[in-house]
Amino acid sequence: MSSGMIRSPWAVDTLNLFCLPYAGGSAAVYREWSTRLPQWIKLVPLHMPGRGARHSMKPMHRWPELLDLLVEDVQPYVTSPFAIFGHSMGALVGVELAHAIRDRYGLSPVWFGASACTAPSRRELELHWLTCPEQEFLDEVRSFQGMPDELLGNREFMELVLPFLRADFHLCGSYEFRQRLTLNCPMLVLGGADDSEIADDPLKLAAWASETTGVFEQKELPAGHFFINTHRDRVIDLVVDSLARAFHSRGQSGARQRSCA
Repeated sequence: MSSGMIRSPWAVDTLNLFCLPYAGGSAAVYREWSTRLPQWIKLVPLHMPGRGARHSMKPMHRWPELLDLLVEDVQPYVTSPFAIFGHSMGALVGVELAHAIRDRYGLSPVWFGASACTAPSRRELELHWLTCPEQEFLDEVRSFQGMPDELLGNREFMELVLPFLRADFHLCGSYEFRQRLTLNCPMLVLGGADDSEIADDPLKLAAWASETTGVFEQKELPAGHFFINTHRDRVIDLVVDSLARAFHSRGQSGARQRSCA
């Protein structure tokens, strides 16, 4: 724990929800969420280097420097109860952020949400994304079906986004799982029934259960990888429902359970 630990009373009825985007995405992914969230949830979308509010910043492809940046971003908010949600790469960054906040300030989230993301313990190293041929990289991006072909074929646009796309893919590919003290908060994991990235191995989602000692829920949506966009309202409803149960019952002990639907 850092010697500069933040004192946190947490005697409040509002919650800060840190939200992290998928690879190549920006905080704008969550632009529509604020109009759908109840008043007791304050949306705090986090900005990744090289895009959005940080478009002039060089992309970061190393975990320590990215986490240092994000921990600094959330420092003003962790004196109140906070939760973390991330989609795809955002979930991987989110769980590392949760541990970094705990290590630095001695504070933990009251809830964690992982969406369309292979669990930390099931990931495999892929260290070629910064240097592989451009066409190989574009083929991989295309396989996620999240970017229209007209954008993939637009040279001017791709020259702008390729640096941070490669950096994001490298972050995911260079992630190395390590044993450590698990989180102790409730966790919601969402997956798409038609998501080819996780459909080959049910444990890619189910293994998230080992990341927390809290109540674990797993829900499936009839969608592909980018259901955070195509099924936004359903995702928000699931997040708010799970958050409400976690936040309003915090401090109460309960048996660990699994719910899959």
